[in-house]
Amino acid sequence: MSWTSLQVRALRLEAADVLGVELALPGNAALPFSWTPGAHVDLRLGNGVVRQYSVVSLPEHGHVYLGIKREPASRGGSQWLHEHLRLGARIEVGPPRNLFAVQPGDGPVTLVAAGIGITPLLPMYRACQRQGRPVRLLYFSRDAQALPLLQPLDAGIEWYSGLRAPQIAECLGQRLSTREAHASVYCCGPAGFMDCVQQTALAHGWPADALHREHFQPAVAAVPAAQGCTLVLQRTGCEVRVNAGESLMQAAARAGVALPVSCGMGICGACVSRVIEGDPEHRDECLSEAQRTSGEWIAPCVSGCRGARLVIDA
Repeated sequence: MSWTSLQVRALRLEAADVLGVELALPGNAALPFSWTPGAHVDLRLGNGVVRQYSVVSLPEHGHVYLGIKREPASRGGSQWLHEHLRLGARIEVGPPRNLFAVQPGDGPVTLVAAGIGITPLLPMYRACQRQGRPVRLLYFSRDAQALPLLQPLDAGIEWYSGLRAPQIAECLGQRLSTREAHASVYCCGPAGFMDCVQQTALAHGWPADALHREHFQPAVAAVPAAQGCTLVLQRTGCEVRVNAGESLMQAAARAGVALPVSCGMGICGACVSRVIEGDPEHRDECLSEAQRTSGEWIAPCVSGCRGARLVIDA
């Protein structure tokens, strides 16, 4: 992966536990990459870890803006950023990737966010508005005073605060009760919330292929395969035995081949590889259902093989 060293140009406390971070090149030089709404970037932090965060800004803003929630059970990413990031500091940023883009077309778009799940959906909302595409954004927050990243120009957003789970389900039922032609739903937030959005939409007749979501954490922790297989890395000409309880990536590393990796949880898509031969057993959250069904792709950091042999383009 190529990295770009960006400078911290602004820090804002968007909410009590949400830090807004503006990253740019010195002198307002043009960024060496672009992105589409819903994209995320890798940050390589000073403590050695790599973490992924959704990009809130649009390319025309000329900078990368992130909203980073300090997680109580931080694995070393959000906590480090909240405690150590300073104005003027440099941080390495990977090229944007987008596994959550708004699908092309002119059909109505409904965006449903909870908490920090607003980060990928807010740029989608603004981009749809600029394109003249029908769009609405439903934003659920625990606290009416804690609405990070919203500005006066976002006055049209429908926001709900302090609702309990049954009330959220009732509200979603009302807002998703009918579907216009070619309409789609995109949601992001805690896993239970996203499950509620999907179940509610399906119950009201929305087709599954019109529903999209993005995870910040795996919905279910990936369980390593109980039996092994043979992994063939075609481009490197390497063949290695994957032991029971070992990931494909771990086996490749043991054989001296470093596959690309970032989150290591099957979320970010950095490790996705093409399958040449074999039957993948998917345990990721980044591939679409169509990609999984095709059998042509695999996220080797968490996924495995149902058969005895798997050949990937690596």
